[in-house]
Amino acid sequence: MMLRRLSEQDHYQVLEVSYDASSDEIQSAFETARDIYSHEALVSSSILSDRERRRTFHRISEAYQTLIAEESRRLYDKRLGVSGVRATRTLLSTTALNVEPPTPPDDVAPPEQDAADHVEASEQAPVSVSERLTRESPLQLQPTEEATGAFLRAARQAMGLELATISKETKIGRSMLEYIETERLDRLPAAVYLRNFTRQFAHCLGLDEEQVSTTYLARIRRLQG
Repeated sequence: MMLRRLSEQDHYQVLEVSYDASSDEIQSAFETARDIYSHEALVSSSILSDRERRRTFHRISEAYQTLIAEESRRLYDKRLGVSGVRATRTLLSTTALNVEPPTPPDDVAPPEQDAADHVEASEQAPVSVSERLTRESPLQLQPTEEATGAFLRAARQAMGLELATISKETKIGRSMLEYIETERLDRLPAAVYLRNFTRQFAHCLGLDEEQVSTTYLARIRRLQG
């Protein structure tokens, strides 16, 4: 089975958001996709023709316009069969807001920080994000080893990088990076996009881009059967 085509995905999958996503999350997802697939974007220019980018961006815009408007989204959710998802989230959020956090006992004092530890920590120069992104991960693939989502997550965590940081650097949606790490077969994009995404992901981690993209795609195809 091939990786799912854009035409086979619903609006939520196109924008890489959950069915209970808020309007802000939908807006953010659209802006990220726009940065990747608009005619001015450099990220996709090397792997897609102008025609392919126009078709992709048209599909993204269609999904955004449907989901960002409350009434059109309500009707779309009803047709899709997910109309109760957001209501459940709202109920849970409202319930959570009515629960007061526990008050700590009066006789429990906050922990004291050792003065020497405080001085030592303050003297350590922080490592900037750009410096971390140019380093190699302490975890590296062996020449014959296969890249997995779990390995990419471990390599990222070993460098102290958050998904949001890599998303900002690569313009790849945070949700998509998470799908790559967790190998969400139902959420991963077409192979041509996934190859580019995994190459950029590997670049940020100081990994062999070709090895990561090639072996990861081969693994996903094998898992899909």
